Amino acid sequence: MVFATIPATGWAVTEPCEKNFIVKDGFLDRKIYKTWQELQALTRQAIFMRTYTYLVKGGWVINLTDEETGVISASQVDGSSGSTGKVANLNILIENAGNYYGGAASKRGVPAGFRVTMTFLVPGGLDAHEDMVRKEFCAALAEIKGGTYAAR
Repeated sequence: MVFATIPATGWAVTEPCEKNFIVKDGFLDRKIYKTWQELQALTRQAIFMRTYTYLVKGGWVINLTDEETGVISASQVDGSSGSTGKVANLNILIENAGNYYGGAASKRGVPAGFRVTMTFLVPGGLDAHEDMVRKEFCAALAEIKGGTYAAR
């Protein structure tokens, strides 16, 4: 089942995952939801394993993993097995945060760490409410980081 639909609520953007959240219309009526957040004080392997565990516990089907490149691809099917259900895909990329600050990032005081980018692709005909996707992204990133997310 794809993220449940809930009514939108007004709340201030305070978490990096909220600030970096975007929604785009994709090819063939699909929606693309995306966010990213930088995580410090964790190794790439720890982030990868926490992300993988979070997805499996959440009922996602893991389609592809590559720990070396930091890629996890997962999916959820809307419909019963054997039916022609639509598939929603979630792609996660874990990469060095310094890649976004140029080669001299550490010399400029940019903290070392990793950027976790989450991209959720929902095909036309499936409903994923923007506010719910944002909250799910932020809850996932908070758990991966080792904390909790207080949804507003």
